[in-house]
Amino acid sequence: MSTSSQPPRSDDEHPETGAGAAAPEPTEPAAANHEAVEPESASAATAPDEEEDLGSPEEPAGPALSRRKLLAGAGVAAAVVAGGGLAGWLTTRRTPGSGKVNRALKIGYGGGVCEAPLYVAYQEKIFEKHGLDVQIVKTGGDEIKDAVGAGKLDGAPGIFFSWLKPIEQGIDAKLATGLHEGCLRIAVPTDSPIKTVADLRNKPIGVAAIGDSAMSFFSLDLLDAGINPSQDVEWKVYPGDQLGDALAKGEIVAIAGSDPNALLPTLKGKARELTNNTQGANREQFCCATAINGRLLREEPDIARALVTAWAEGSRWAGANVTQTAALEVANKYVAADQSIIEATLKTYGFDPSAARLRGALEPGIEKFAKTGYLDRKTDPRSLADKVYVDLGLTW
Repeated sequence: MSTSSQPPRSDDEHPETGAGAAAPEPTEPAAANHEAVEPESASAATAPDEEEDLGSPEEPAGPALSRRKLLAGAGVAAAVVAGGGLAGWLTTRRTPGSGKVNRALKIGYGGGVCEAPLYVAYQEKIFEKHGLDVQIVKTGGDEIKDAVGAGKLDGAPGIFFSWLKPIEQGIDAKLATGLHEGCLRIAVPTDSPIKTVADLRNKPIGVAAIGDSAMSFFSLDLLDAGINPSQDVEWKVYPGDQLGDALAKGEIVAIAGSDPNALLPTLKGKARELTNNTQGANREQFCCATAINGRLLREEPDIARALVTAWAEGSRWAGANVTQTAALEVANKYVAADQSIIEATLKTYGFDPSAARLRGALEPGIEKFAKTGYLDRKTDPRSLADKVYVDLGLTW
């Protein structure tokens, strides 16, 4: 059963999670103390190995500073100076993969083909190589954003446009790295009279959630066609795997979705692709980006850095091993599609993750996205880009 809804109002409020004071630095990172998510399905996390004692021998009690503590303090000070301040010091504190940490983290996903970098980093033990004990948790719809903001999840993938409004309204999360391009499509029935995006005026378009990645991105194409996306089309919500059926029944004239939901009807010969996010004026550098919980960023930036680095490594591996990645998605039931379809889909993506290029894409993207009416009228693109993006000192 479908429901019609308008995009979220710009004056909605989400209470912002307050920034907690940073705790004294432990010898080993403490285990996560986040409330557990109760998803419909979740991949079982590998139980962490029993950790060896990485702490230093106890110092003799007494008021005087020990030689070891003096040397440690001098090393920190030198790193701060040589590395260009605190950010430089955080960058040099720990090289990813250099030691055993087993920091427990929970990362959400929705079950899309495009979440391959996350699946790969988990299944190929790339997270473990970077000292992280990651559990990936399937969570649907906008719940994933609320869960990341509340710290129930430490991170999740997603197109940056769909995170702009929640972060503007106060969700405690930031974007750190772009993972790949491609994966969003608009599909219409094969015999549809609709030839261009302009033909969608006053028509019902199916989406998996109001404000999701596809709705957010293709609102820019509607805007270019002279269509107000918040007034001149009807957005109808269906579970992602039911969008094809709704299209076949004529309940909607088009699907705006991510892979595989918008792709399967086309591959089955029941629909044709009208446009995608690698075409036209709004071609973006990235489809999916990494969204990271704000508290993790503030209190454990080195852990966040290791997480993002491993995630990006998963993206590069997926791009270099498309067949193995498709097999991995099927074998672990991450995606409800045949391996041949997944493999063909992955070949259309560009896996070239970058933290620096994501920041460059944010400001012009926000400037145009503000014209859709989904953001506050007073939104300043540069200020929001600074609020949305976190610089973890990654230069790639």
